[in-house]
Amino acid sequence: MKTILHCLALTACCALSAAPKVDRYGQSAAENWPGKITRDAQMRAELERESAELADVKPDMERFDRFGGVKTGKPLAATGFFRVQKIDGRWWLVTPEGNPFYLKGVDAVPYTERGYFTAARDSGGAIRKAFTQAAPDPAKYLEAWSKDKKLVNFLAANLYKKYGPDFRERWMELTEKRLRSWGFNSAAKWNNPFHFDRLPFLHDEQLRVKRFDRFIDPYDPGFEAAAETQVKAMCAKLRGNPYLIGYQLENENGWGRNAPAILLRDASGKLAAKRALLDYLAERNGGDPGKFFDRSGAPIETLMTETLATAAVPPELLDGFIVQASRRYHEILRGLVKKYDPDHLFLGASHCSSQSVEWIDGARESVDLIALHEYDLDSRWIHGTLAGKLREWDKPFAVLEFSFTNHRRGFACGSSTVVKTEADRGTAFRIYTEKMAADPLCVGTGYFILYDQPVTSRGHDAEAYNFGLIDVTDRPYREMLAGVKAANARLFDVHAGKLEPIPMQPLRAVKRSLREFLPESVGAVTFDSSNPQFHHNRLDRVRFGSNARFGVPLAVGTVDAGKPDGFEKLEFYVFLWKTEKNRNLSDWFQLEESADNVTFSPAPAVFRLHRDGPFREYVMTPQALKPGTRFVRLSFVLNDPAAPWATSLAEVKVERR
Repeated sequence: MKTILHCLALTACCALSAAPKVDRYGQSAAENWPGKITRDAQMRAELERESAELADVKPDMERFDRFGGVKTGKPLAATGFFRVQKIDGRWWLVTPEGNPFYLKGVDAVPYTERGYFTAARDSGGAIRKAFTQAAPDPAKYLEAWSKDKKLVNFLAANLYKKYGPDFRERWMELTEKRLRSWGFNSAAKWNNPFHFDRLPFLHDEQLRVKRFDRFIDPYDPGFEAAAETQVKAMCAKLRGNPYLIGYQLENENGWGRNAPAILLRDASGKLAAKRALLDYLAERNGGDPGKFFDRSGAPIETLMTETLATAAVPPELLDGFIVQASRRYHEILRGLVKKYDPDHLFLGASHCSSQSVEWIDGARESVDLIALHEYDLDSRWIHGTLAGKLREWDKPFAVLEFSFTNHRRGFACGSSTVVKTEADRGTAFRIYTEKMAADPLCVGTGYFILYDQPVTSRGHDAEAYNFGLIDVTDRPYREMLAGVKAANARLFDVHAGKLEPIPMQPLRAVKRSLREFLPESVGAVTFDSSNPQFHHNRLDRVRFGSNARFGVPLAVGTVDAGKPDGFEKLEFYVFLWKTEKNRNLSDWFQLEESADNVTFSPAPAVFRLHRDGPFREYVMTPQALKPGTRFVRLSFVLNDPAAPWATSLAEVKVERR
């Protein structure tokens, strides 16, 4: 018997296990590792050692201005605030003092950032059983608890134990020295509720306005007034601050190509964006939008209260409407920001690969630089899908979220950029940041995030990843930071074209391509799946290319046994978003079998839960293959236009006779 195992690190690194449990420091109670904190005295001793190491760290005022701009001997115009400028074919940020600045930032520097809190209580209101020891005392560790006492922050409690009652100021001093010594020059984004403004930073806010699904409705009659109230208050706090680089409004909520489908399905008659879409279609179809829905002549008022489908609407019209909606959104917000703070940069919304390129297209004329998020070592979205558009637009961009994780110390391993060791995390950081710095359009990167997320998951969702440069007990990951420091020391010169970025190199647990684990694939989708996020988006593009594919099986790939009756064992490891659990699994995933790779027939499948989490992972196997079967094809079905990312493939295991 010949056994072949094809797998992605996303699942290869994980085993089915019980819900994570933590000790009184918020560390995994299930694992031990060198240096794991068991006594407060250990943290205080660490503080003494690190404080001595960093005692001489201070800004190098001979090389840099006070904002981190590089004194090149060729000063640029000093306006008193950050701006962008193209110099010798490359885009740069320029500091208030007129020196070029390449952003090297870390997100979520404040320990009070909401992502560092975890749920403290179970559904009945009792302290969670995941806490194997007492949770931090709310009377002593006030900043470690939310006001309603439903969330707890082990990190904040640990900082008090480590630095003492005046921990906030002492922590800020050491944090500034740490970031400078590691080569960072910015606190990047996610700096609420207080700003770490000892370094340049970005301000970001979510808007309190009307939405459909998670998308903002920029056509809502109350949108501009509600946004103005919030923008006015935001700018009043920050206007005149030279360390502020600019404002970003909304996080990863740009319209996907499914947004028009969601609008048309709404029959409430209340969505202004649906009315705007129908008006848009009417203008392009002789005043009769109903023609697209077999409702020729129906007035818009009637169509507003009907559930409509996008199947007959040309995709280019739907794309055009997304551009128009984004343009409206960003034009309104830019006008408001510049009204109350004309000096700082406007970044608009941050963009990720789950939204449409058209949304970014609609934003580009209103923003000073484009804010992008990408979790992919190979950068197949920014330097693949978007590359041509970015060059065409000649617009500067910054990558304000990227990260690399591993699964040790009890952390979840569902992250899309898993590597094997802390040293590999540093190598991945270096590869990615130097690749970005070599792009003439990129003005910097912001690493997500300074501290790890809670092992028991952050309070507002299920994320629980080893994203941090520092752990929950305030101990830096020194093996990773060796790579971080090496990269940061080079990024300015790489961006200036003086140094070449280091070449891509294989990391032991970075995921392999779909072609490697489906080598005989003849499915509709063949691509390099270095991370599930890219996988989702490529599937989405195939699906949305023909809206009739909603509810229709879409072939992902085919496995060849090599000969008839050649399968000894065949397992597909598939993911389904947890909130979709009310459907039968066979409504989402289907198998077909064939003797000749031409004519396929259904192959009933059985499912076994392999791992629980925000994405439930199932092992899917054929129930019984027919005699003579050589090929088995896997298909996904998109049932919910609002959740095109609900399904994914992680692993295939094949044993051939």
